[in-house]
Amino acid sequence: MVTRLSLLSLVKVEKLVINERSNALHDSLTGLPNRKYLMDSLSQHVNAGLPFSLLLIDLNRFKQVNDALGHYYGDLLLIEVAKNVSEHLPDDAQLFRLGGDEFAIIVTQIELALVKHTINAIHLALEKAFCIESYDLLVGASVGVSHFPSHASEIGQLLQQADIAMYSSKKLATLYTIYDPSLESNAAEKMKISASLKRAIERQEFELWYQPIINLRNKSLYGVEALIRWPRTDGSYTPPNVFIHIAEQTTLINQITDWVMQQVAKDIEYFETIGLSICIHLNLSAKDLQDPNLVNKSISLVNGNHTSQKIMFEITESAMMTNVEQAKDAMAQITAAGGTFSIDDFGTGYSSLELLRDLPVTQIKIDGSFINSIHHSDADLAIVKSVIFLSQHLKCNVVAEGVENSATATLLTSLGCDLAQGYYYSKPIPISSFANYIQEQQSVSAVANQNSF
Repeated sequence: MVTRLSLLSLVKVEKLVINERSNALHDSLTGLPNRKYLMDSLSQHVNAGLPFSLLLIDLNRFKQVNDALGHYYGDLLLIEVAKNVSEHLPDDAQLFRLGGDEFAIIVTQIELALVKHTINAIHLALEKAFCIESYDLLVGASVGVSHFPSHASEIGQLLQQADIAMYSSKKLATLYTIYDPSLESNAAEKMKISASLKRAIERQEFELWYQPIINLRNKSLYGVEALIRWPRTDGSYTPPNVFIHIAEQTTLINQITDWVMQQVAKDIEYFETIGLSICIHLNLSAKDLQDPNLVNKSISLVNGNHTSQKIMFEITESAMMTNVEQAKDAMAQITAAGGTFSIDDFGTGYSSLELLRDLPVTQIKIDGSFINSIHHSDADLAIVKSVIFLSQHLKCNVVAEGVENSATATLLTSLGCDLAQGYYYSKPIPISSFANYIQEQQSVSAVANQNSF
């Protein structure tokens, strides 16, 4: 006979089993269905054979929140994001949290207009800043979409395709990307380049070219920017904007920076032998600023320089914002050892005036996108004027990038810009050609001086 006590025990066990199953299928932080729940749901939808769309979502700017404020605020933000997105979604869409700042949605639609309704709901939910205790935090979303069965009939393929589309959305800064086979071929090409890049680092196949930077006041050579080049077997070169982006997604960029520093150390000696006393600029990426060995490597380069050449490290605004405190600390230590810093591509990132004030920066480089149109864009002209004014009051010199004609150079000089760089003066050239470049410049200068009498 089953006693009342044993019945109660069975009920408790049943409730315990139900709770354990619920916990196994739900995210402990947000309460959303988790990755396992997603896989089960995908299996059910695939077995049912009814068309649906899978959306993968990656939050933009979430890493900056975590790095700047810590995981406590990051977790609170994720809870609010999950709640707000859930409230905005249409009835035919179900939200899952996969982990970190990645989410997924199953939508029982494949028509673009109907899927876009869900995508718009996601962006609408993230449109306003989230008030997390005393902070207003703003995040966005990159969305990748794959369809069943038109794109794939297997769960693994659907997830992979949505993931490829999502990373394309993030890279291109689009609201969403729908999977296309061409995206996969691009991914395969990236893997191929990455493998070749690793071999190139091991074999030291790179070359370091230098682009002159001119003092606008007296037209003399102020310095050079070191720019890496990767030669191909046919005599052409792999464009830097192709392989640098791939390198920055891995630790390969740190190895490339190591090579650049070693080569700069050698080339410094050469510049000294041809009678130059200039400032040599080299670029640091966001990954470099996260490298625990960066400070020691940079200080070693600075302290090992016993010539009249100076060393300037260029960093972008977005690189600094990846981890503000870490960037500040690294820059402070390198500056104390005698290094100097320039903010590259100024105006295209997220730096604030407060950050500029606090960082040990001695130079600001105005991005070429503003310089190219200052003759026919009042807005860009106003921006250039403002940056020059700001730089002067921050006691920084200012470099105009992308100068391509004499009219632009003349206008920049009249505005009080200190330095200029661009094809009007010179393209990047190999160091073996630098002595000839100096001779040519001296000849041009001599002719100009003769004509002035």
